[in-house]
Amino acid sequence: MKLLKYDEMKKSWLELAKYTDEEMDSDFKLELYRKLQNIFHVGEFYYFIVNFATLEVEWICTDVEKILGLKDKKDFTMKYLFDNIHPDDKKRFVSYERQAIAFFNSLEPSKVLNYKLSYDYRVQQMDGKYIWILMQCVPIQSNEDGALIRVLDIHTDITHLKTDNQPSGLSFLGLNGEPSFINVPAEELFLNPSKDLFTPREKEIIKLIVEGNKSPQIAEFLSISVHTVNTHRKNIMHKSKCSNWIEFSSKIVASGWL
Repeated sequence: MKLLKYDEMKKSWLELAKYTDEEMDSDFKLELYRKLQNIFHVGEFYYFIVNFATLEVEWICTDVEKILGLKDKKDFTMKYLFDNIHPDDKKRFVSYERQAIAFFNSLEPSKVLNYKLSYDYRVQQMDGKYIWILMQCVPIQSNEDGALIRVLDIHTDITHLKTDNQPSGLSFLGLNGEPSFINVPAEELFLNPSKDLFTPREKEIIKLIVEGNKSPQIAEFLSISVHTVNTHRKNIMHKSKCSNWIEFSSKIVASGWL
């Protein structure tokens, strides 16, 4: 089987960037913080900023040292990441990244910052063990032509949620009212956006549940009865096709339902 090389992946990534480096001004920093607040985590995570014009990791938090076992966060590069993806996941990773390129290149320039890319794969730690990483990639800077300048990547350790050891599909999650495309099959065109699975009220209840609140507390927060809360919980289980909240917690991360 042909080995996939980082240089080949690098050429694909660079198709997204038609721009050189820019200074990170205060408005850009505020936008970055706003994006961070919109991302949901259910495990230890680290995040970093990639300049797509150079494919350099411009900044990364120190949590990467603990999660991947690195001695120095500066050792984390895009090449390091690619080289340490599980061999069985690398081909899928390349396919998803190429689909992401096609997707973002098809968007109107004004919509490039309104999508979050999400899927998972295994990454090797320094001790040789593999962990499941949920990758959420959020564009945070583009030029007037829609070319990506910088992206924010968030890697969450979801090993404890991967009870079936099966990868999740590629999803493009719409922000600011844009449609979402969930679990997109390989090479599928983005013609039929997925409808919101849950109502706004159900999303409120889901958020409160994953924050650890019980039905009486949720009822008090939302000024509704406990019976109403429990009815919503049953409907959420039915819509998600989950049998319990542990299974739901796994699906909610992989599918980007929040």
